[in-house]
Amino acid sequence: MFLASIFLTCALLGVSQAQTPEGFTPSVNTKFDVLFNSTAVAIPGQQLKKSTTSSQPQLALNNVQSNSTFLFIMVDLDVPPSQGSTARRTLLHAMQTGFRPTAQQTSTSSSLLASTDVGPATYIGPSPPATDTIPHRYVQLLFEQPEDLLVEASQFANTGARIGFDVNAFMQSNGLAEPVAGNFFTVDGKATDVAAGASGTTTASGGIVKNTLVPFEGVSVKNGASLGLLGLAGAVMYAVV
Repeated sequence: MFLASIFLTCALLGVSQAQTPEGFTPSVNTKFDVLFNSTAVAIPGQQLKKSTTSSQPQLALNNVQSNSTFLFIMVDLDVPPSQGSTARRTLLHAMQTGFRPTAQQTSTSSSLLASTDVGPATYIGPSPPATDTIPHRYVQLLFEQPEDLLVEASQFANTGARIGFDVNAFMQSNGLAEPVAGNFFTVDGKATDVAAGASGTTTASGGIVKNTLVPFEGVSVKNGASLGLLGLAGAVMYAVV
């Protein structure tokens, strides 16, 4: 009975530590902060509004080495199936290189990360279709960036090239180790919430967005800057195909 209690406790701890959705690989137990202005993804799977997530997030990580460089990836796991299929698809929403720790810290003592790189896959704000039956899961992963990493923006020049993104295949082909941290949130397309300045209406086509994309440039933070001033201006303007 005692041993069974130990096993149950360990199992529950394992579940509570998971920062990525159940069944998703690579699975990650270490959390990093994903901050949409004043809204943080406090718990894995937290539901957020489309308008909240329309602008690119800030990132922060605890216990980070000052000379570290990171790659950030964000993927939608629940794009509706293509015609004639029942399998849901993935969509790469962001891939950003060159994130490094700054002296600025969050209230949780995590170091804010900043990057001056652009892309190679600029940020697309979540826009699941209002007709979808489930909230979409958006996974964020943070990798140690290899010095020789070379990913061309041309690989993700249009939305079609981002559909079906396989993070495990990308890791293997680019020599990436397991993610150092992860997080995820959900967005429900049925919620009547439209980002300020957004154009178009979500449809049953899958909520896949296309348009002139705002570069996902990260945050350049100066010492002593107020966290309230760290929000990035400008929402992603989008139209749903």
